[in-house]
Amino acid sequence: MPSLISQPVKRRLVIVGAGMAGSKLAHDFEKAHGDDYQIVLVGEESRVGYNRIMLSSLLAKDISDADMSFVDAQKMQEDGVDIVSNDPAIKLDPKNKTLLLASGKTIKYDQLVLATGSRASVLPIKGGSAPNVMGFRTWNDVDVMTQLKGSQSVCVIGGGLLGLEAAVGLVKRGHKVVVFHRSKWLLNRQLDEESAELLLNRLTQMGIEFRLGESPESFKQADDGRVSHVVCQNGEQLTVSLVVMAAGIYPEITLARAAGLETGRAILVDDQMKTSHQDVFALGECCEFDRQTFGLVAPIWTQINVLMKVLVGEEAAFVIEPTPTKLKVSGVNLFSVGKIQPSEEDSCIFFKDVSANHYRKLVVNDGLLVGAILYGNVADGSWYFQLIQNKTNVSDMLDLLVFGEAYCCPQVA
Repeated sequence: MPSLISQPVKRRLVIVGAGMAGSKLAHDFEKAHGDDYQIVLVGEESRVGYNRIMLSSLLAKDISDADMSFVDAQKMQEDGVDIVSNDPAIKLDPKNKTLLLASGKTIKYDQLVLATGSRASVLPIKGGSAPNVMGFRTWNDVDVMTQLKGSQSVCVIGGGLLGLEAAVGLVKRGHKVVVFHRSKWLLNRQLDEESAELLLNRLTQMGIEFRLGESPESFKQADDGRVSHVVCQNGEQLTVSLVVMAAGIYPEITLARAAGLETGRAILVDDQMKTSHQDVFALGECCEFDRQTFGLVAPIWTQINVLMKVLVGEEAAFVIEPTPTKLKVSGVNLFSVGKIQPSEEDSCIFFKDVSANHYRKLVVNDGLLVGAILYGNVADGSWYFQLIQNKTNVSDMLDLLVFGEAYCCPQVA
């Protein structure tokens, strides 16, 4: 009689959050360790693994629904990944290693990764709880905005990247948009006042109205509870059909905090992405390391690479590195990295070509480039970033530095 060979029991990795970070980890981990692991990906949205970065392009009609896929969810399922969508996790029990979903389903795990991302911040403005006040974080948010018929008046709160992308997309769909921004200039975390002025002029030409240094006083609601007017600080009332809150994000840590995990602004992790509880890890916008949180793709992809090794017992450690911000708003190229507001010890080098809408500002300290803003022509952005990252002494090229790599490092014939 032939002997029976028992199959080894697979370890179960459960990933909570089916956004870009969670779905990429599930995809990559299945490819590398699918023979040894049963992977479960849990998402609260009905759509799984889409490219959140492309939401603004979808709103602006620059791409179609078919272009939104980030991972092939169907192929992942065929390869053995168990994908649970439209069923958010509501309770985590680290002691018994179980996860309870809204549907009542309980999932056991050997290792758990929290990739719960973030939520859109809602400013405490009177009337802000109305049904036509929304954030701009999900595909469903885009669906709501695309359902606006004809030409409507829309108020966008926030002149950061997300708010400007929402405003551009809505204007391209034929709506009248006014943007409120508390700071004196747009993209105040990435740009200085002069480069922001160039961006303001460009967006104003598109038909967007701006109210800088101002937040709405309140929202006036109609009998049906929906916001009908935005009340400005000077008492002026603007008629609106929709309000889009794009005034920042906050990490989604409700599940982790209720389970007793240590949290600060986000879920606290060490350099191996481990939380305070055994076999529970955190990744992406919901985690906090060395008092920093993460909203850009580059460091989150690094976290995934670290976690891929740590989960299977290999050595790896996450290190924070400077990350450039490349922004593209309505066809205007922007690049920002490092220190953009100089101190007394810094010196600045400027270049401005009004006719070409080209602006550069370089911040130098003790012979080292420590910050750069490029508006219009961003071709040298990666080179400036390398100079900053490598701590290259630029003292001998200060006269030509603002003109870029071609002038400072000419090719030898």
